Amino acid sequence: MAILDEIKKQIAELQKQADAIVSQERQKIIAEIKQKDSDYNITASELGLSKKSSGKKSTTTEPVVKYKNENGETWSGGRGRQPDWVKAIKAAGGDIEKYRVVG
Repeated sequence: MAILDEIKKQIAELQKQADAIVSQERQKIIAEIKQKDSDYNITASELGLSKKSSGKKSTTTEPVVKYKNENGETWSGGRGRQPDWVKAIKAAGGDIEKYRVVG
C-alpha cells in the first residue's frame, strides 16, 4: 500500500504543477488575444462567440406554417399582417384554403 500512496502523492503534486503552468499560460494567451483584439478591432461575433443569456427563455415560438404558395412562400394564418401573396389571392376572389398545408 505504501507504493500506491506514494504514487497518489506524486500524481497530486504533478497535477498541482500542471494547473500552475496552465494558469500562467492562460494569462499570456489572454493578454495576446486582448492585444490583437485592440489592434484589429475583432468582435466577439466574428470569433463565433455570443453573450451568455440571462437564463430566460423566449416566450415566443415559431408559428406553424398553415399556408404555402407555389413559390414556397408561407403564412401561419395568424399573427401579424397577411402577406402580399395572400392578399392578392383574396383580392382576386381566390380561395386561400387551396393553399393550406396538409399535415
